[in-house]
Amino acid sequence: MSVTLDTCLFYDKTENRAGKADFDQIIEFARRKRLRLFFTGTTDFEDTSGVAARLTIKLMSKGLLREDPNAGMHDEYMPGGPGLHVVDEKTCETLLNLIWPDELWKSASDNKRNDVFHLLAHQKNGRHVFLTRDKKILQKKTVLKDKLTITVMAPKELVLQLSQQS
Repeated sequence: MSVTLDTCLFYDKTENRAGKADFDQIIEFARRKRLRLFFTGTTDFEDTSGVAARLTIKLMSKGLLREDPNAGMHDEYMPGGPGLHVVDEKTCETLLNLIWPDELWKSASDNKRNDVFHLLAHQKNGRHVFLTRDKKILQKKTVLKDKLTITVMAPKELVLQLSQQS
């Protein structure tokens, strides 16, 4: 099973937040080859301390994590990265409105725009599960699955599912 990790999960681990134990279990499932883990780097990967970036590099060097192309518009391109799935504003606004019905793309916050890009990249990269602890995205997981075939799960859900399959 291929899983896209929301970048907030790296901060859970490095800052000892609530999702740290789930993150450790997910990494263990990847070590046992039950999961293939991916992330999409974005310009919002703000890591002033550097610990989340170091964790990402460590997991990549161990072969437990791979970087996927992100989605975005041409002005979002990050030279030297794995590439970009170019999406248009209408596609972005449609997804934005599934999660935040009253938002307009032009006035949406950078965080909301980056969430949209992450979800579109996940879909375009053909991954199975988008893993996040973002409450708003998790609240909309049914509509995301029904309208866009994007499966969204919380780390605890995935850990429980994989543990029951053992």
